[in-house]
Amino acid sequence: MAHGIESAMLLAAGLGTRLRPLTLTTPKPLLPLDGGLLIDHQLRYLAGAGIKRVVVNLHHLGRMIRDHAGDGGRYGLEILYSEEPKILGTGGGIKAAARFFGRAPFVVLNADGLTAADIAAAAESHSRSGADATLVVKRLDDGDSYTPLSVAEDGSVESFGRGDHFFTGLSIMGPAIFDALPAAGREACLIEDGLKVLIERKGKTGSHLYEGYFNDLGTPERYERAKQDIADGKFRLLI
Repeated sequence: MAHGIESAMLLAAGLGTRLRPLTLTTPKPLLPLDGGLLIDHQLRYLAGAGIKRVVVNLHHLGRMIRDHAGDGGRYGLEILYSEEPKILGTGGGIKAAARFFGRAPFVVLNADGLTAADIAAAAESHSRSGADATLVVKRLDDGDSYTPLSVAEDGSVESFGRGDHFFTGLSIMGPAIFDALPAAGREACLIEDGLKVLIERKGKTGSHLYEGYFNDLGTPERYERAKQDIADGKFRLLI
């Protein structure tokens, strides 16, 4: 692809506590959707954007995810796994996988975030702006419970906790994120312990505005809404 990014990380280690009891015996990435599984869509979405290699981090029921996705061949991908005997959080998981990416930029996608955002366009924005990290964001609507963030006129992310946008969980990361995050092996949050530190150090965190469908499937209500949206044709599942 023209954007030149070939690697991605799929954050799949979470416990899925808000979706219990569904996730007591099934990891969230393996939840069924319209005859397929959530992770099948996410991996095909990445492959369709020109990604060649995906690192999947594993903790909760990780063996089930590995057994299902395998080496990635059926998705047109190479899949590598980053095992977390102790769950490390979004930031800690990325830090633990640093060896897979070297100093090249890579895509990060939450395993539970359904989006049709154009990854190539986000990657091109990242390259053009010279940002250390670029977050795909949406405008907050009334009733949204997502953490707000503030975007400056030039598109850079100014702060978290206030503002009229939110982070969708899809991003392009450069190597500076590894320098901002705590030491490997420590539990860390990507926003609190990585992106906020990057901003404080005057590193550039850019944004790419997305205006299409998004659902993070983080609660039973959102999971049911996703199933209905797919049935109604509001979102096209790649399975």
